[in-house]
Amino acid sequence: MNGKLVRDVMAFGVPACKSDCPLVEVARLLSEEERDILVVMGDRCIEGVVSQSDLARAFLSDYEAMTAKDVMSPGMHSVSPDALLNSAVEMMLEKGLHQVLVVPDTRECTAPAGVLSKRHLVELMAEQE
Repeated sequence: MNGKLVRDVMAFGVPACKSDCPLVEVARLLSEEERDILVVMGDRCIEGVVSQSDLARAFLSDYEAMTAKDVMSPGMHSVSPDALLNSAVEMMLEKGLHQVLVVPDTRECTAPAGVLSKRHLVELMAEQE
């Protein structure tokens, strides 16, 4: 896959919510969008992310009374859409990430353009002849 860029494989768009969003609504958004990750937005910047793993951990608690802020992982890992796919995959493997946010300018406080997940890599492999 030499030469492929992240933008060639990523999924565009990422569901988002505010930190006070009820966790049941977070689950609904992930389910409806058929995504594995949701971005928790502050006034201008990303505060964190909620993944399926975060929701699974909350399942054993009183999740109906919880919000996105209660379970989110603060911060984020991101790559540029113009990054080489191989470099992004290496970073994901080194950090043990299932997915990474794709942000046009990682130096700026900006909403993600999409997400790159291991599922996208599997789909790319399956397309090969």
